[in-house]
Amino acid sequence: MEKRAEPLLLAQLSKVLDWHEEAATAARTRGDRGGELRHRRDRALVALGFWRGFRGDELIHLQVEHIHIVPGQGMTCFLSHTKGDRQNQCTTFKVPALSRCCPVAATESWIAAAELTDGPLIRRVDCWAAISPEPMHPNSLIRLLRRAFAQAGLPTPEVYSGHSMRRRFAAWADANNWNVKELMDYVGWKDIKSAMRYLSGSDPFSRDKIESSLASTAVAVPAPVASGVPEPPPHMLELALLLSLFTPRGRGPIKARRIIEEICLAPFGGLRLDAEGTRYRLTIGSPDPETLDEAIAVLLDEMYRVADNHRCFLEASVREVDGPRRWD
Repeated sequence: MEKRAEPLLLAQLSKVLDWHEEAATAARTRGDRGGELRHRRDRALVALGFWRGFRGDELIHLQVEHIHIVPGQGMTCFLSHTKGDRQNQCTTFKVPALSRCCPVAATESWIAAAELTDGPLIRRVDCWAAISPEPMHPNSLIRLLRRAFAQAGLPTPEVYSGHSMRRRFAAWADANNWNVKELMDYVGWKDIKSAMRYLSGSDPFSRDKIESSLASTAVAVPAPVASGVPEPPPHMLELALLLSLFTPRGRGPIKARRIIEEICLAPFGGLRLDAEGTRYRLTIGSPDPETLDEAIAVLLDEMYRVADNHRCFLEASVREVDGPRRWD
């Protein structure tokens, strides 16, 4: 079964940001400019990704000239295209200045240290402190984040991804009584189904609450003996997808489909059911419903990321082969 992207807990966020601030200061003291720049970039990337709930490709597409900082209040980030902006109407995101773990201060520190005036915000920095004029490649972002988490001492950094920050911010907002509209407006979701994947994920139908009250009147049934009990069968899922260009300069659905098959579907044993690559059979172990929902949400998000990177529209849905459930 695919390892799902773990949420970045608030205490862990603080640990990562504090460690990289200390590491940047230490690098500057010993004259390691490249090290200082990388730590300040990584700190800005993590802070901004968490507090704005940005997806990985949105972080990659941020431009310095489209960031406006209001000291002591916050900053605005203009994005010409996001996954939810299918009409290319452009979006401006507001980022608050905070008393701790501040994304504005972290971003301002990186821009100042790197002396950036325009171009991509997130860039490669080599061992000689040379800053690339090009944006970091989206496929490199997960490796960068996992390295940043590993350096800060987080356990099992391999389970984190760019999606972890978005998931954790949504979970934090839900725990602090944000309603659906507030979260949708802040993160930029146009579809309520996208937001509902993140809200009340631990018990979306209050099932656990009701079951706990029934438990006191239930008749005790002996637990089955572990030996000789067959494992439950895996979930068989069917994926339907359609890729199409949204710009004449797109790199094409063929390449996007190949990457989706290799990176997104391979962990699920993706098997083509037709020659065109519009239907696939997926297999996943027998997790609880919450884990299944999360795994499929991550899968769909990663597929949309690949499609966006190749300037394609993606229409995708997943359904249980022998059940009523459907995700899109």
